[in-house]
Amino acid sequence: MTSQPLYNIPKGSILKLDGRELMVSVREESGYAVRCLDSGECFSLTVERVDDAIRERDCEVNKPADAEKRYALLEYTGGIERVEQFPEETQRIVQGRLALVLAQDALREEGEKLTQRSMDKAGKHRRLVLERADRIAPGFNFLRTRRGGKLAAGFDVPQGRTLASYYDVYHRFDRNPVVLADRDHKKGRREPRLWDWQERFISFVLDCWLVPQKPKLAELYAQAKEEFYRSPQEIAQCISFPTITTIRSRIKAISEVVRVIGRGGKRHATNVKGPGSTDVRALAFGEKFETDQCLLSIFTSGDGVVRAKVIDPKQAPQELADNEVRRCWLHLIIDVATREVLGWVISETADADHTKALLRMATRDKTKEKVRYGCRQEPVPPVRLGLSLADNGTATRNADVYASQLGMGMSVMTARAYQPLDKQVVERVFGTLQWQVLNTLPGYTGSRPGELTGYDPKNSAKLSHDQLYGIITRYFIDEYPFRPHRGTGMNGATPRQKREEAQKRYGAIEAPSQRDRCLHLGAKVIATTTSDGVRAFNIPFNSSQLVRFDDGKSKRVTVHLDPDDLRKVYVTAEGVEEVMEAELSMTVFKDQSLEEAIEIMEAASRSNPTLRELHDRHLREARARRARDSGFFPDSRDPSSYQTLAQLEARASELLQVETRPAAYIGATAAPGQLMSRGRTSGVVPARPAGTAPFKPPSASTPPRASTSSPRFAGQADGPPETGTTSAPDSDDIKAMTFGPIKDSKL
Repeated sequence: MTSQPLYNIPKGSILKLDGRELMVSVREESGYAVRCLDSGECFSLTVERVDDAIRERDCEVNKPADAEKRYALLEYTGGIERVEQFPEETQRIVQGRLALVLAQDALREEGEKLTQRSMDKAGKHRRLVLERADRIAPGFNFLRTRRGGKLAAGFDVPQGRTLASYYDVYHRFDRNPVVLADRDHKKGRREPRLWDWQERFISFVLDCWLVPQKPKLAELYAQAKEEFYRSPQEIAQCISFPTITTIRSRIKAISEVVRVIGRGGKRHATNVKGPGSTDVRALAFGEKFETDQCLLSIFTSGDGVVRAKVIDPKQAPQELADNEVRRCWLHLIIDVATREVLGWVISETADADHTKALLRMATRDKTKEKVRYGCRQEPVPPVRLGLSLADNGTATRNADVYASQLGMGMSVMTARAYQPLDKQVVERVFGTLQWQVLNTLPGYTGSRPGELTGYDPKNSAKLSHDQLYGIITRYFIDEYPFRPHRGTGMNGATPRQKREEAQKRYGAIEAPSQRDRCLHLGAKVIATTTSDGVRAFNIPFNSSQLVRFDDGKSKRVTVHLDPDDLRKVYVTAEGVEEVMEAELSMTVFKDQSLEEAIEIMEAASRSNPTLRELHDRHLREARARRARDSGFFPDSRDPSSYQTLAQLEARASELLQVETRPAAYIGATAAPGQLMSRGRTSGVVPARPAGTAPFKPPSASTPPRASTSSPRFAGQADGPPETGTTSAPDSDDIKAMTFGPIKDSKL
């Protein structure tokens, strides 16, 4: 069953739907076949889709007859469709002529036959027309009279022919008063005044001028005339190049946005000419926040005196020195719904650690800053953060910051690189801070390099880093929340007023989780448990839960510490599911932050070198007196004091003697069972070197074989030694040594 269309949409109508212009090509039973005028795409729309869009005011229908009338009107008026498009003087003229036309309509309805001659100055109907027009629009004074000898000011009424033409053209264009205006803007020459090659030359010069190098037009114009190509026919025309004044007029006719994009680049044009957002992107306090960093346009120093010294990078401290002249980074986080500044941190560099410190400041109380810097108003309270929006900078685009934000339950949104309009709320605060606070302080550098030509910001720097932070703190607590704000959705309300309104409409704000804040935004320290608990940054923490865990043994743990609150830490260990808590053992740091606690310990360790030397001498004297009084140490001047040491060394040398192994070759030996044999075949055999085959004793059936060779020392030739002869060993050859026979037993 086909649906009956609710609205009459004939063929050829143009539908403005979903930001596109669709022409109805065919009207079908089930819908409309349309063609997109921009892309040429053809598709079908159902009857219900079109009817619902018209009912919801999402679709504009232009019928062919209406489109033709509009085209004819624009052609007649030169592109002007409404009276409001004319200047005020022209609008008044149109109103006066409309009164004359309406007066003619009224007289014709009454039966008067108006003609061009009858409406002339001498005609019978002219006064009737003026009287009726004066009643319709009395402010124009169509019937002028003499006052004080001169004619009163009034509306100049033309002759009857012109009045009749006003009447005709007014009714021809469906009573549209815009056609009663003079068409002086259509006067003049319509065809181009320049030749084609002259237009090409102007375009050539403009293309070379709209570049980021920003060349000068005069020099560019002179060189372009030499490089521009003209055909012989164009040269024969004897027509000169367009003048530089003509080109300057063309440049003035170019859009300012086009000039900025061409000569400044797309990124610069987006920053200075890009349209801002008019969308209210957040309603509740803490629902959405923006984070950014900016290098402040001011130099800070301890006393303003510029000093130079050689610094060892390995030994140079990371913290800002009081006498060091430098520019600082300002980290800022702001609530989008109320424009309340939630946190601000200054640092030497833009890094992840200061971004996490900024998030911690937004989720904690700022009363300490209020008291320290003498603020009079209450600072913004801590809040649970929702949607995070930051740019693509290195301070926020890293795994550490993303993991911390996700762990805190935030939703992370990354803005585009070099697109400040994506986070225009926080970007605008930097400009406000610069022009309202920084530009009146000593050391201000200007908004761009070289802006202050007669001012030396480095030598004029007098503020310390802490003083600058105090000025910024007082501005964001005492001044900025109470200034009327003209941003989108603020409507002139102050940020503090907007926060109170948001709390009243959307309820109380969400409280931040201190546990998640410490675990995800705090500092992590790898430590080992002791009998006193655990130490993080040399600050002791302990609890009964931690004592039961270590059980008297040293165990490796991870300590999660909140740098803004040292009263409690959380301890995690490998293989332990429970997150343990530990309290601060050294109560002197109870109200201090981590930075303040470290400063206290550093101040205690640093002292006057002369005073430290005096204390060291007192300590040595006290130790020497205690040693003498104990009687344990003998007098070092007595020689007998060293006797004990000499005796101990002698006794130790005896213990150092080690038993030696005999040499590899020894004297002749006897076979087993032949030790007491008296004969020549006593079985005595020479020693064998290490590694040779073992000796085999002769069997009983085999008599020992006599040897005629001379016996030798062990290690020489084989054979048993002979008896009865003796010889001494020579230096060249070792002679055989013989002994007499054994007569008596030596046992």
